[in-house]
Amino acid sequence: MKSLEVAVIGGGPAGAVTALRLARRGVDVGLYEPSAYERTRMAETLPPSINPLLHELRVWAGFQALGALPSYGTTAVWGADEVAARSFLFSPYGNGWHVDRSRFDRMLSIAAQESGAAVFRAKVRGVRPASGGFDIDAEIPVRAEVVVDATGRAARVSRGFGARYVRSDKLVCAARLFPARPGEPPAETFVEAVEHGWWYAAPLPDGRRLVACFTDAPIAARMALGTADGWVAAAAATGHLRQFVTAPAAGAVRVVTAAGHRLHPCAGPGWLAVGDAALAMDPLSSGGVTAALRTANAAADALSAGEGSSYAQLVDGLAADHSRQYAEVYGWETRFPRAEFWRARLPSAVLSRCLLRGGR
Repeated sequence: MKSLEVAVIGGGPAGAVTALRLARRGVDVGLYEPSAYERTRMAETLPPSINPLLHELRVWAGFQALGALPSYGTTAVWGADEVAARSFLFSPYGNGWHVDRSRFDRMLSIAAQESGAAVFRAKVRGVRPASGGFDIDAEIPVRAEVVVDATGRAARVSRGFGARYVRSDKLVCAARLFPARPGEPPAETFVEAVEHGWWYAAPLPDGRRLVACFTDAPIAARMALGTADGWVAAAAATGHLRQFVTAPAAGAVRVVTAAGHRLHPCAGPGWLAVGDAALAMDPLSSGGVTAALRTANAAADALSAGEGSSYAQLVDGLAADHSRQYAEVYGWETRFPRAEFWRARLPSAVLSRCLLRGGR
């Protein structure tokens, strides 16, 4: 059985960057990713703050080769019935980006491999403690001194070690892809708050557009958002976003979890979790990939230094920042205080004021 210093389970942004950073430091590291990134992954709007991180990782040239679409801001219907625009014009980092996540993730995986990480296209069936480390049960088995859990919101490896994640909500995403309409220029990110949750539309580099509804799982079930009829009916009832769903969809509705959670603990003897496995953020923040890269950088530093407490402190700080931002942004929307979705998110003081004013 092959031996490694570090095995990273999961080839998304957090896993790939952890492997990349460790490999550049001379660590014998392997990255497990069962796919060849051939399946469409959810589209992503990356904020301007991603730019310095990509430069720091020395993957800017590879990123530019992806043909990502520049994003200069967000248009939203949030907290009022009128459409408002927020520009990145004054951001110190420049513009954001609309990316194809499959291509973005593959680019980072290739960069890790080029930096010296071994990339195994194999599914991990389990991770078991063994003498001097862990045995990775996979088509390509290895024994590793340290394991990094980069399995996303499932946190499969960490939960096998006894960690638990505390969910902050029951959010799911019901998404569909739509072809570009002839002669239509790509639009900016569009967000609209509605009584049952919020909707999101963003262009893809290949000319298609992703349109998604975010709501809590019980609400999605009652509205049948996983069916074409239920999804179309809900989209048609929006005040503004319905303009993006006039053409026939390019596929079925895809429903995935988008629930936020915090893993406790996020590190233990011989292992740690990165990215969504450690801290899954509300997609409204558009900060998930940025946070994933930051946790990956910090994880590589902690593993190189043999000091896990600093890593846990960084994740704690990211969680606290996100919690404050979450409360602030959801607190801006006060039109639906009696609705189930918003009652679960509005701070109690804001909710009381809204109900006294007679909100919907």
